[in-house]
Amino acid sequence: MKIILNILTHGDERIGLKVVREIKKLNIDKDTLVAQVANRRAFELRKRFIDQDLNRSFPGKKEGNHEEKLAYKISPIVKSADIVIDIHSTKSELKDAVIVTKLDINTRKCIEAMRPKYVLIMNATRDTALISQAKIGLAFEYGKDNNSIALKKIVTDIKKLFCYIGLVDIKLPKSKTVAKYFDVVSEVAKPKGYKLLKKIKNYKIIHKGEVFATNGKHELIAEENFYPILFGEKNYKTIFGFRGKKYSKSSPSSLRRAAAGRLP
Repeated sequence: MKIILNILTHGDERIGLKVVREIKKLNIDKDTLVAQVANRRAFELRKRFIDQDLNRSFPGKKEGNHEEKLAYKISPIVKSADIVIDIHSTKSELKDAVIVTKLDINTRKCIEAMRPKYVLIMNATRDTALISQAKIGLAFEYGKDNNSIALKKIVTDIKKLFCYIGLVDIKLPKSKTVAKYFDVVSEVAKPKGYKLLKKIKNYKIIHKGEVFATNGKHELIAEENFYPILFGEKNYKTIFGFRGKKYSKSSPSSLRRAAAGRLP
């Protein structure tokens, strides 16, 4: 068994450093659990990335910009692991979300062991994210960088995962949370000068015909019902976030379609 605990995919998301410090206290064999700093140069320069988002750069290029070459180097390492845990923070109010790019039976079992509040099946970026290269890839978006509650939840859920796979044997509080699953299907463009309305919240449905952003003179109107995912003014430069569709916990067939990258 080999597990990679990946941090600093984005150089400004430093919560992963604290996660590594806490997880090291479990004294798991170093051949089994490896901590990986993904974009050290961006971290040292206190930047999100150098040339482009590393999490949109996989599988990378042998001859390319900084992140493309980095992705090319990291990709085989990620592929060699049984499980890859990728730690992120967010600038939006989004929290308690595990992101996956596929939802096979082994990934589902890992998720069920952790019981996060939200599971985002990231079909919108399924081919370019770091976790897309993994056998089982789990990205954590549990809260803001300096949020101590988010840190505690991340560490607790990683411990739950490690208990499930038999790496540790510790007592943890049992959770009754039933995860809500969202298929994240496409980006929502952010035209220059437009701002989200204050009422727009992650996971709260935006109905067809509803105004969700304005520049003071003109409005952006939803062309269909969708759930805003990873929405925020500061998250991205050219998009507000992503368009999601919610799956019913009572509809396993819809989850299978999501795992295959198909809409219901």
